[in-house]
Amino acid sequence: MFERNEFSENNLCFINVPALKKIILITVILMLSGSYAGAEEYWRLRYFVPTSDESEITRGTSKASEKLAISGHSGILVFANGIGVGYSTIRTSGSLEGISYKFKKHSLDLSYTIGSTFSFTLGAGRLIYGRGELDSSGVNYLTERSSGEALFMNFGLPFLGGEILLGYRQNNDEYKNYQSQLNGTAVILADSVKLFSNQVNGGFGFLF
Repeated sequence: MFERNEFSENNLCFINVPALKKIILITVILMLSGSYAGAEEYWRLRYFVPTSDESEITRGTSKASEKLAISGHSGILVFANGIGVGYSTIRTSGSLEGISYKFKKHSLDLSYTIGSTFSFTLGAGRLIYGRGELDSSGVNYLTERSSGEALFMNFGLPFLGGEILLGYRQNNDEYKNYQSQLNGTAVILADSVKLFSNQVNGGFGFLF
């Protein structure tokens, strides 16, 4: 099922997501525009956990979709001008077509929030560290070479002086250069693994 060969830069396949990049650009423009219309008069500290995840894994010409096990958390600090800075850690695991996958990722997030009572947030994230692991036919392969982007939106509803949060996040990541040791020899997989996921988050926030 797997092709084993020496690593080559030509084997890398980078993600091209024009729509996602356009939305990230719009988000950055909103944050840098200096417009405070509808911005907050106070700060918000928010905490999220993933509640569900629908993932699509692509390796070479093979593609499969499944609900994978997901865990993790994320936090974001929203300043009085509506600009938010956050950090997220997500772990995903599951088996598809006889292959066991595990992914771990850390991302930095930037966002912009409007609304005083009911709020809406639009943001983008960038993967800063990712670790991938796959097990095929009893052979374990690992990599820490990764790249990825994310787009997310959140809704905030007032609750007991704070807020209840519901969010949606779309992740598009790539893990490449999977390696293993067989009889003392390094074996590198030719194909990268792409993980595209739609993630629903729930959380709460504090206003101060």
